Amino acid sequence: MTTTQTAPTQLRSAVIWTAGIAIVWIIAALLRPETTLHLGPLFLPLVPAILLRGDPGALKGVVAGVALGAVTITLLSLTGNLDGPPLEPFASALSESLIVLAVSAMIALVVARTGQHSNDR
Repeated sequence: MTTTQTAPTQLRSAVIWTAGIAIVWIIAALLRPETTLHLGPLFLPLVPAILLRGDPGALKGVVAGVALGAVTITLLSLTGNLDGPPLEPFASALSESLIVLAVSAMIALVVARTGQHSNDR
């Protein structure tokens, strides 16, 4: 017997996974403040987009991922844990993180709207 999840449960699960990745990013940054974790802002919008792909709640998941990314970037910047070297052509790790978050959000919106959700197959 299979159990189907309701849309709010799926959204909650996707946001919990996204928050977990944000926490891992924060812990890694606290342990290695001299290193820039370039993939953090990339993952946060994409995780809910992939988990909720094709689901009506996918947009809310992407927005939650972007919000968690913005909060995480702000927290790391204010505490001096986003002081590692940026990738070229970015001037700072902060600008790199914000731009990568914005680009990832746009990609996540496309991913969220395409394909079928796993429960629909």
